[in-house]
Amino acid sequence: MATKTQAEGINFPLGEKADRSTTDSQKKIFAATFKAIGEDKLEQDVLNERNWRYNYNRHVLKHVQTSLKSPETAVNAAKAGLDWIYNNFEFIRDGKTYKFNEALKSFYGSYQTGVIKGSQPKPSKMQYQVPYKGKQLQGEELVSQLKKWADYGTIEKDTFEAISQVAKTPEWVDLSDKYFVLLGAGSAMGPYSILMSLGANVIAVDLDREGIWQRLVKIATNSPGTLIFPMKVPQGSLSTDEICKNAGGNLITHVPEILNWLKTVVPGKELTVGCYVYLDGEAHVKVALACDAIMKHLAESRKAGLAFLCTPTDAHVITDDARKAAQSEYSSFGFGNLLLRPVRLFTGKTILAKNALPPVKSADNRDISLVDGLVVQQGPNYALAKRMQHWRAIVQRSSGNFVSSHIAPSTATASVVHNKQFAWAYDGMPFFRPFEIFDQDTSNAVMASILIYDLRNPKSIAQPNSPLKNPLEMFRETSFHGGVWRAGYKVGTIGEVSVIVHFIKVLRPVLLLLLVAIAAIAYKYFQK
Repeated sequence: MATKTQAEGINFPLGEKADRSTTDSQKKIFAATFKAIGEDKLEQDVLNERNWRYNYNRHVLKHVQTSLKSPETAVNAAKAGLDWIYNNFEFIRDGKTYKFNEALKSFYGSYQTGVIKGSQPKPSKMQYQVPYKGKQLQGEELVSQLKKWADYGTIEKDTFEAISQVAKTPEWVDLSDKYFVLLGAGSAMGPYSILMSLGANVIAVDLDREGIWQRLVKIATNSPGTLIFPMKVPQGSLSTDEICKNAGGNLITHVPEILNWLKTVVPGKELTVGCYVYLDGEAHVKVALACDAIMKHLAESRKAGLAFLCTPTDAHVITDDARKAAQSEYSSFGFGNLLLRPVRLFTGKTILAKNALPPVKSADNRDISLVDGLVVQQGPNYALAKRMQHWRAIVQRSSGNFVSSHIAPSTATASVVHNKQFAWAYDGMPFFRPFEIFDQDTSNAVMASILIYDLRNPKSIAQPNSPLKNPLEMFRETSFHGGVWRAGYKVGTIGEVSVIVHFIKVLRPVLLLLLVAIAAIAYKYFQK
């Protein structure tokens, strides 16, 4: 895709044809990762790819596979991808164009600081809760549900153990001693509401739109937490409405000023910076880069910890047990599989492709299990934005930073289900064991609990002193993948059948009436 338009703020590089081709840039980014690790053929394969929009997933998978050869390979590839982006993406302000790296050093403006302290007292004893199917699960009831998910294969055993530990340790849940920077604080998948309810100090960054801040301020006011946020004017004695009109900032157009502000806010406090932004298309890459710049500089200047939510629809290292389960599910003689055997026979690798992949061999002769969860329809912009987050996690983890980066389940958020095809597919996906699509509130709660586990447990994989044989293996731990790892079929190849299942469910009453009518007609016929 290419465009000749340019806007204020972060932009894709200007190419040889005087356009800002996302395809050209993405190919060069991944080519740079292969070049850095001596994979010349793979570098040329990327550059020569003629149908990037529908074949990008092959190169992303190959990037992950080659990064697994050694820890050095993973780190070098990640650094190369990020370096290319910083050295080539551009930033436009008042008609003047800067390289992105230069822009971060060229503007010295900042923001005022707003503060809202919650009016609610902190409970004497906090109990972690997870909303699920109309109930608030806590304690042993929550542990019981976690075990059901683990036994079914929707989550991994270590995920069950981590969230169970949070459920059983109330003292972990009081977050009044913690400071979180939430980039995209109003995001559907962000933990803002949960952190505020647990008394946390949240430094919120989101767009300067009054509606967003009315919601964030209302949640803060009715909580035991503290909200800290950027403002264009001093807070002073402004009314709530006036505060909300002047709060926030645009990450794509004002990342230098937001970064300058964050460098100075709550000095001396340990920060955990979480990235929860999402936008459609190329804007997702731009906002992800803005967040990356903030996370990079706070990790380096303030030794901040980082937090990400990985998507299950990506290429990931997985447990050996999960790979074996996927193999078993594919080979099983269950009713669903038997029903789908003819489809498997005639559709080759495009529909209902086998999920279990051969392990990758590392330089130290280890077999590393991998899943290809990439969904081509999500597009290369989405894949690059999520890959950038992985690269930052790898680089900062290798530099000694705390990094909590775990897979969140497929979730029926408004940004996903507004696409009818995705909504239909989501409704039909549970036909395939052990998939489950979660409501937004459930996903928020389970992922926030894993973040709490990482912060409170000195032995969690997020802690920089926890050993890793390859940085990519951090994404394997405490995964709430929703069944993607253990399903018999690749998640990117079940969409068509899932949509059919959805319409069978929708039309089931009509089909039943039709069957009854046919049976009645047949009965009358044979009575003659």
